[in-house]
Amino acid sequence: MAFSENPLLERISYIIFGNDGEGQEAPSIDATLEVMDRHLENFETLVKPVPESKPRTSFDSGLPKEEVTLGSMTLKQRLKMLPQAAPLFINMLRAAQGYDGKFNPRKTHATPEFIAELEARAYRAGVKDIKYVKVPRNAIFKGKGIPHEYAIVFTVEMDKEPLDTSPSFESQFEVMKGYKRMAVIGNKLARFMKKSGFAAYPGMALGGVTDYAHLAELAGLGAIGYHGLLITPGEGSRLRINTIYTNIENLPLHEENEHLWVRDFCAMCKKCIRICPADAIFAEPQPRGDGGMQCIDHAACRDYFSRNYGCAVCLAICPFSQVGYEAVKKRFKGNPKAPQFVIPVESISVTRH
Repeated sequence: MAFSENPLLERISYIIFGNDGEGQEAPSIDATLEVMDRHLENFETLVKPVPESKPRTSFDSGLPKEEVTLGSMTLKQRLKMLPQAAPLFINMLRAAQGYDGKFNPRKTHATPEFIAELEARAYRAGVKDIKYVKVPRNAIFKGKGIPHEYAIVFTVEMDKEPLDTSPSFESQFEVMKGYKRMAVIGNKLARFMKKSGFAAYPGMALGGVTDYAHLAELAGLGAIGYHGLLITPGEGSRLRINTIYTNIENLPLHEENEHLWVRDFCAMCKKCIRICPADAIFAEPQPRGDGGMQCIDHAACRDYFSRNYGCAVCLAICPFSQVGYEAVKKRFKGNPKAPQFVIPVESISVTRH
């Protein structure tokens, strides 16, 4: 495949060189992700979504290159962004290449000592938190699939100061750093798992074939807020999420989520709804039909997102990102008049082996 025909290389070139002419659309992120997804064809069988599963949300806005901030950066900004963007896409490609269908796992059950070592390696690599989930089929995007039904879900934290400037280059740079770290960590942990005899397939740090926020909530990492983002102890919404799909059948799964009170606070707060510059967050989350809820009008969000450094305003101004999870919980939980609204999310029975 020629350089100009490879969406991954085109994406990196776009970040390095910017526009090569007016009136053309920016390189397609969706096409890049489809290239990654083709590696799933190497598996004879995949865990498939249910018929009502939603498709992956499109990243492409269709805007001309000159209107997309990623393509109109200054030379100084490009030189700063490149050490984050190039490793991100290279590690995504490495992760995708690991889906070659040739690995034959020797084990399906992990010892407590292995799980402890896996988590220790994850935290040393920069993971903020790590938990485990049996992937429900309604969390797999329509038309996609995963090699195994279990997943390791982990988060990385993003710094508050640059995100407070959203929308800005500094904010977009911090987000890119988060994506890169997830891609590197996912590959690192997967290599360790495969050497230990287990199947391990990192999810794509950008995009992916499952709903990462949904999986993270089911795993007990946090709760999805009214802005559609995961809210967790410590970093609030200032995080990125990734997965590793595995054949380990006795992962320490969590049956209950202690964080679901977060949405009661969201129902009262709604700061993200009021401040969203694109007016793209629904006043009340809308049922999707697959057991989940739709929080964002993606069509309204996408153009503003592309024109304004990936926006991230809702992430930045969320009280959980600003003052912290524990501070909000301390002030809110003791209020007997607080509204007890709940977003219905499909409950998943946990199978123990």
